[in-house]
Amino acid sequence: MTRMPGTPAVLAACLMMHAAVAVMPLHAAEIVIFGFEGGQEGWAVPDWAKSSNDYVVEESAAAQGRATEGHGALELKAAFPGGRWTGAYVEREVETTDWTPFGQFSVDVLVPEDAPAGLKAQIILTVGDKWEWTEMNRAVPLTPGRWATITVNLRPGSLDWKFFPDDAFRRSVRKIGVRIESNEEPVYRGSLFIDNIRLAE
Repeated sequence: MTRMPGTPAVLAACLMMHAAVAVMPLHAAEIVIFGFEGGQEGWAVPDWAKSSNDYVVEESAAAQGRATEGHGALELKAAFPGGRWTGAYVEREVETTDWTPFGQFSVDVLVPEDAPAGLKAQIILTVGDKWEWTEMNRAVPLTPGRWATITVNLRPGSLDWKFFPDDAFRRSVRKIGVRIESNEEPVYRGSLFIDNIRLAE
């Protein structure tokens, strides 16, 4: 795996100059675009989620010692009350919006070992000139104490989304979002971790 140093702005420069950049060829098998080695790297809970009772992140911060790539990860502290659907959501606007060289997008998510079973996670992309919210067609179950890799297919006709995307879908990606959710159960108050956000061919 190849790690992209710095921010997606660096990725954009590499994509434009790939013929001359030996350390980051366009066809690298995998490129890490957010590894949280330099803090939160622009990831945050949006204002609309902060003001909604359905979204339950109390705090977000960079953390050391819980990572699948490098040493840093993004830590969310959330309070799932149970009894109804609630989610912990964080997002980041991206500078490199044309993802047509890539066919897959992945995020690693961890629920600590002392958390109850039942939480699930999914990737959400905001795409196109109208900034359309685009969810996966299912959330992926998380096993306490084990990192889960959430991977989506970006190619035309992908079955990973609630519609069948065409190639324009990955040509205009505006935001990346990650949501961890409890559908009535479980009740949990504690940390969640996100790391190793990456693109692959």
